[in-house]
Amino acid sequence: MNFFYMFGGIVSVIWGFVESLWTTLWVDGTSAPLTGRVTTFIWKSMQGVFGKRNHKLLSLSGPVILIATISFWIVMIIIGWSLIFYTATDAIQNPTTKSYPDFVGRLWYITYVMFSVGNGDFTPQGNAWQLLSAVVAFGGMALVTLAVTYILQVLSAVTVKRSFASQVTSIAKSPEEFVVTQWTGNDFGDIELQLSHLSTTLSNLSEKHMAYPILHYYHAAKSEKANAVALAILDDALMAIKYGVPEEYHPSGTILKSTRSTVQTFLNTLSGAYIEPSNDTPPVPDLSFIKKCGVPTVAEEEFRKKFEEKKQRRKTVYGYLRNSAWKWPVVQ
Repeated sequence: MNFFYMFGGIVSVIWGFVESLWTTLWVDGTSAPLTGRVTTFIWKSMQGVFGKRNHKLLSLSGPVILIATISFWIVMIIIGWSLIFYTATDAIQNPTTKSYPDFVGRLWYITYVMFSVGNGDFTPQGNAWQLLSAVVAFGGMALVTLAVTYILQVLSAVTVKRSFASQVTSIAKSPEEFVVTQWTGNDFGDIELQLSHLSTTLSNLSEKHMAYPILHYYHAAKSEKANAVALAILDDALMAIKYGVPEEYHPSGTILKSTRSTVQTFLNTLSGAYIEPSNDTPPVPDLSFIKKCGVPTVAEEEFRKKFEEKKQRRKTVYGYLRNSAWKWPVVQ
């Protein structure tokens, strides 16, 4: 018996199942170490091949990464079991020819047992290998069930992600426009109801991104459906209202604080997808545009000072936007 193959096979099988269970079932655990790095590598590679402005082709990244992730788990487990069965020459036998398969033949046997009802014309020899074959079959069935459930959950969450982006971008295409659109001439009208709804949706989305970091790689073909663009618009618009408009015109302080807190909760999920803050600071909203549109504003110097204090948070949003291959939304 080759103990080197046995050790390598056991490690591969265990780690394959750890990666799959970690990523799919551990809600607060983000992606598993290898899975997270594989998904990031594929995303960066697709950006390098297609370019950061070819959003149509980049929109394929989500499905490609999802399939690659599940395939990665399956390959690890198949190779692991194959190595284990390769440790003993007489582990399995062709009952017709009485011959023992090579490594490729054992790959075939393991794959057949994992994903079908049968043994691929090979027979396990001895009680131990028969029992282990049953474990292989059970693991394969469990992995398929887990993969299907995971795919359905991810696709459901993608719908929520696109819905949130559409809700924000349908109001405005930049932070300045968001503020101006909400201004009625005397106050911010029903903005509290809108922010309450957006906050609830974003909170739900944050939990889904925490559970399924792969959602960060589902790229929208159009900016109107891009979550990163919507988040940049919403966060800067809320800061523009809080720091750029005199306090007597503010909507409820509770809803502003609550919504901004929800944005921060979402930003906390970025580390699970290895998304880092940008080294650059995005442009400050154009306060003169807001003022020109009839919204009362504070002094420009005071406004810029407040935004400077929130520089790190805005770099995080900018890092998310750049990782998603979108430009910072500015007023046209």
